[in-house]
Amino acid sequence: MSPSMVLFHYGPFQPLWQQPGLIQCGPRLEPGPTALPVAAPTVEAIQLALRSRGGPTRGVLIHYTDPFLIRAAPLRGLSHWRGPRLLVCGDLHHGPAPVDTLVAYQAQEAHDAVALAFNPMLLPEVQRRLSVPVHCNPPGFFRYPSHPRHPAPARRLVHVGSLGPHHPQRRHVVEALLQRGRIPFEHVSTATPEQAARVYAANALVLNVPLNHDFNHRFYEAAAAGAPQVVFASPALMGPLMPLAQGRPDWFWTQRLHDLEDLVLRLLEDPALPQLPVAPPPQPDLVDWLKCCLGPLPSHRLGSQAEG
Repeated sequence: MSPSMVLFHYGPFQPLWQQPGLIQCGPRLEPGPTALPVAAPTVEAIQLALRSRGGPTRGVLIHYTDPFLIRAAPLRGLSHWRGPRLLVCGDLHHGPAPVDTLVAYQAQEAHDAVALAFNPMLLPEVQRRLSVPVHCNPPGFFRYPSHPRHPAPARRLVHVGSLGPHHPQRRHVVEALLQRGRIPFEHVSTATPEQAARVYAANALVLNVPLNHDFNHRFYEAAAAGAPQVVFASPALMGPLMPLAQGRPDWFWTQRLHDLEDLVLRLLEDPALPQLPVAPPPQPDLVDWLKCCLGPLPSHRLGSQAEG
């Protein structure tokens, strides 16, 4: 079946993101049934690659990027795409003035709508500054590996993630907890989401340190592995998604190290913690999510078997 939705991104093929009618394309992809490498970040290159497959060069274009990529390797030629164009912007904490970067790019390469991947707190500001619809309703097209919860998880708090130079706050919290030694705590680095899921499932609690208004993947990754998490942030980062935060009995919020340690010690003493109900993350249908972001999708704009 010819694809009616094209996801352009800069990473390797993501099998968990794949849904019916979707083809992934980008400069780092290897050829596959639903994967299409492109020679350059341009709409012309995407259309040439699609044409080489004998498929239509129209449909819904989902353009996944972030402020760093907008500056380093922006997708060009959006006006030549025949069909709805959705810009999905992640990591709005990257670089100087990231919202300015997004606004300037949209002025140069117009999309029909913008979706903030994980920055609901910034939604009102971006809506104010763009003239197209802007939504934030994660997880969107993202999917996360599930893993059976360990029947007797290690009674400790675990953190999985990068502590590099772009994450100073996260590094500060992790290093402080290790140095203070008040709670059972471990920091782990993993190479794949599947490895991270195994770590989450094997530990009683997961530490999540969101960065600069970023409602991050870890909320969903930990939930997919059945792990409750301690979030070192204010629930205010949820912005208009606040009801989601209030409805999760497996998310515990704190903003001070001492309070975090007291909370973890109290939770680890609770014999009911391993059985704490953790609902899996929502898995919206891709077409339904696109309708929310773009509005109704008439069939003549989705593309057809005919050449575009």
